[in-house]
Amino acid sequence: MTELSFDAIDAMLLPDRPLMEDVVDLHHKVLVFDEIDSTNDEAKRMLEQEDVADGAYLIANHQTAGRGRQGHSFYSPADTGLYVSMVRTDPEVLHPVTLSKLTLAAAVATAEAIEEAVGVSPQIKWVNDLYYRDRKVCGILTESVGWLDDRPRAVVIGIGINCSTTLFPEDIMDTAGALTTGDIDYIDRNRLAVALRGRLLYWTEHLADPQLLKQYRDRSYLTGKEIMFERDHTRYRGIVKDIDDTGKLLVELTSAIIPESRDQLLALDSGEVTLVEY
Repeated sequence: MTELSFDAIDAMLLPDRPLMEDVVDLHHKVLVFDEIDSTNDEAKRMLEQEDVADGAYLIANHQTAGRGRQGHSFYSPADTGLYVSMVRTDPEVLHPVTLSKLTLAAAVATAEAIEEAVGVSPQIKWVNDLYYRDRKVCGILTESVGWLDDRPRAVVIGIGINCSTTLFPEDIMDTAGALTTGDIDYIDRNRLAVALRGRLLYWTEHLADPQLLKQYRDRSYLTGKEIMFERDHTRYRGIVKDIDDTGKLLVELTSAIIPESRDQLLALDSGEVTLVEY
């Protein structure tokens, strides 16, 4: 596993690389930390204290307090993972019509970056996790910061990738995995960080592109599988049929009828879903 290095990352961000024309102000946009509490928290602190350049990119070797969705922690040990956050402040990126697609865009961007830099193809578990060989190898946390009329002042997109982690806490050891679970035994984290930055910049600026939802659907880990989820303190089961054009998960219920679900097909826009194991 390579050591994360600003110099190595800087050398890869050449002006002729797609979307890297801003290399002139690279030092204002890319920060590399050996250890930090959370790249998302640091990005939010920066936004509170100063003007932060759109596209600012924070990279960490180790997080002592990594965070996931719904208050969960994200295990972020040193030397075996890649933990990044990107700040987007461009009003066009934060347009109310497409704002909800930022997490989807981050998932597609991460999957593409892993394919480019590592050579394996993870799938997306709706809405914000990536799976490889039936193990969670990546989590995404998108957070809004402040509001200006109908849109946030900024959005911080946090991504944690288990590159070669083999030891996990007991509560996640049955579900977590790493990109090196298969045939890959070497990952250049600097190259992965650069590839991820490029794909994040691209997809967060193409949220209205129909290809975004196509890529998301094509990489879906849950389509065709049976899941469990809770709604109004009741647990339901159903088969995932598709993902609609707004990113909602379309589920054909098998365990109960929800009154407002037409033909027992329910559109989930948020929440935790669990794969039914047989």
